[in-house]
Amino acid sequence: MPRSFPKARDELTVVHLDGESVVYDAASGDLHHLNMSATAVLDLCDGTSTIGEVAEIVADAFGMPSDRVEPDVRTLVRQLRRAELLEPPRSRRVAKDGS
Repeated sequence: MPRSFPKARDELTVVHLDGESVVYDAASGDLHHLNMSATAVLDLCDGTSTIGEVAEIVADAFGMPSDRVEPDVRTLVRQLRRAELLEPPRSRRVAKDGS
């Protein structure tokens, strides 16, 4: 089954302010303000973790069960993709033995 490994675009300028962030996309000229949750998710979108793994990290950080956090993380990732803050989707096939 293919798994997604979301990655923030390298050319974005991200400034963190009190747990939140402002993201500038020079290619489009767009400026985005991200709240604390969206900032945490964007920071974790480095191309090495699946959405489920990102959700687990966020859940641990906020002291919540990952099954309650994962739908929100998936929604945030979709919103970040629509805002073109993430690289185009890429996936990796997982072998039947899990590797």
